[in-house]
Amino acid sequence: MLFPYPADALASNWLNSEVINVLIEGMDAIDAGGMPAAWPGCVSAERRLALEPRRGLKRHLEDFWASYEQLSGGEKKTIRDSIARQTDLPGVYSDNNPCPVSDDFPAQVRGITKTLFDYLFNLLGEIKDGDKCIRDIQYATVYYGGCRLCPFCGLNYFRAPEAPRHALDHLMDKQRYPFSAADLRNLPPTCHECNSHFKGTSDILHRENGTRRRCSDPYSGPVFEVSLRASKFVEVDGRTLPQWKVDFIGGQSEQAETWDAVYKVKTRYCRDVLDKDFLSWLGHFSRWYTRTFGKGTTAIEVAGQLPNYIDGVIQDGFADRAFLKAEAFRFVHSSCNDPEGGDDIREWLRNFVEYST
Repeated sequence: MLFPYPADALASNWLNSEVINVLIEGMDAIDAGGMPAAWPGCVSAERRLALEPRRGLKRHLEDFWASYEQLSGGEKKTIRDSIARQTDLPGVYSDNNPCPVSDDFPAQVRGITKTLFDYLFNLLGEIKDGDKCIRDIQYATVYYGGCRLCPFCGLNYFRAPEAPRHALDHLMDKQRYPFSAADLRNLPPTCHECNSHFKGTSDILHRENGTRRRCSDPYSGPVFEVSLRASKFVEVDGRTLPQWKVDFIGGQSEQAETWDAVYKVKTRYCRDVLDKDFLSWLGHFSRWYTRTFGKGTTAIEVAGQLPNYIDGVIQDGFADRAFLKAEAFRFVHSSCNDPEGGDDIREWLRNFVEYST
């Protein structure tokens, strides 16, 4: 991730934890030889007004408890362990301990659990606090808290809350990890491209070979900066062009690897932005330079203005992909100062400025 979501977007994050508490108390009662508390007395007094009208929730809870009661002691432990691990947010993102998935559940509770938490996820768009539902409160807080771009890619803008909202991406896929399906900490808004075209139903906690991996918590990170300093200039069809290499700086390398593996950000940066836009960026620099300093200047003079262009002309931050554009010109600047090939790159840059405008 490039930056975190504002923490106050979790202010209305009570629904998943409330129902998990109700589930566990009912399971405790069953294991003690009794019965779960009757509806709606099983719900906390604070949340009873919001949940009592949801008769579907009552029915799904009762179905879950009825199935749980039929399980063996070992199967019950599997369910309890799954609840504990899947709801340990954000801890499960940053540790490497096992985390059961729905395929590990006893067959008789698998479908019932999915149905219950699908229902719960849909309630996020129905239960209101004031005039907004929980989902809209979260999204508006993210947007008006300054998060206008998708932090998973930094390439696509979020629509305003008054427009059709973007998807809530299940960071932990709700098919595998149903017990966190309605936890807002597991539901960061993402752009359509990240959510549908790249992540999809990828397992954020497990590699394709089944081993565990760490990921960033959307609300606390770690977050990373993009570096292009390891790129190099090569000859392509007789032209000198960068061969891009994207690296991530900051945080833990494993979280960065997960981010890239799931959202394919390095490939997208190179293929969709840097390869396509670099020459147009260089053209803008050339026009800026010739308007300011004219033509006929030396290669050292042209290269010497790169820091001023980066600091004074390129838009700061993430808007309009400025973070990639600025880093691309930092790479050009460092290449111009390279003891071995710097003279050639400075001359290449001067020629571009002289003859492209």
